[in-house]
Amino acid sequence: MYRAQLSAVAVTLTLLLSVLNPVARADGVCTPRDPTAVEKKSYADAYALFLRAAPKAPDGWTSTDHPATGTMPKLCREYGNPPVRRHFDRDFHLERGRQEREYEAVQAYTTQLDNQQARAATHQAAIEAIDVKINALITKTQAAATAQKFAEIEALNHQMEALMKQKASLMGFEEGSAQEASIEAEATRDTEATFSLWFEAPTSEPRPGKPYRTAAGTALLTAYDDKGNPTHDVRVFFNGAPQQARVMVVGDPARVRGLLDATDLRTIAAFKDQAPSFESSAAGARTSR
Repeated sequence: MYRAQLSAVAVTLTLLLSVLNPVARADGVCTPRDPTAVEKKSYADAYALFLRAAPKAPDGWTSTDHPATGTMPKLCREYGNPPVRRHFDRDFHLERGRQEREYEAVQAYTTQLDNQQARAATHQAAIEAIDVKINALITKTQAAATAQKFAEIEALNHQMEALMKQKASLMGFEEGSAQEASIEAEATRDTEATFSLWFEAPTSEPRPGKPYRTAAGTALLTAYDDKGNPTHDVRVFFNGAPQQARVMVVGDPARVRGLLDATDLRTIAAFKDQAPSFESSAAGARTSR
């Protein structure tokens, strides 16, 4: 209940802050368009490569592909090329003991929630007093927004943010989030992994790593802690055109090594991406409007 109340306040804050920036961002506009025949074929060819080269699920594991088919989704006229999504993922899950892990996680989450609710109950009076102050600030902010007093809105928002932090602390949100992360880490330890094949730069840049020996391409290995789980992120880059393929494998270190060894990297490296250039695709999008 308290989490829902805090979320509602956050939504109100977002709506009020939007008054400060009423102009829509150009990069947020998307007018759907159907892909061209060339784009459809390029996408289908890349997906077929993904199915041929991606590693199979190890014994006792299952795999799920995203997307499930090689049918290209609609694109944005404003962007032309590259497409909305031009990478493919295969997620792996360990089936052995899965029901037991899920049951234990549910029990741990229930205990954590009970403890958090008990903590909030001990601070109920203080939380209610903060709610009164927040509601008063919301009323003042709405009035300031109507009057377009932007400096006043900013000052009120700072006050509201401080009160929300106080409320979150009294309700144990930060401590609860840490406990939830620990529960999730225990439930997923060496039970999940992901193989990805990209045809554009990944959304996140690789963290500093070290060279990693592979059958083809240049690989970079990064070791890090993911919510209590030791994890390796290996990214393989192939020489070629700007839209040449990239491979990314993430998961438990031993699992990553096995998945990478089972990937047909040479076939990926030899693949010739027939996607149209950004300039030609963008020009085609403009003329098709």
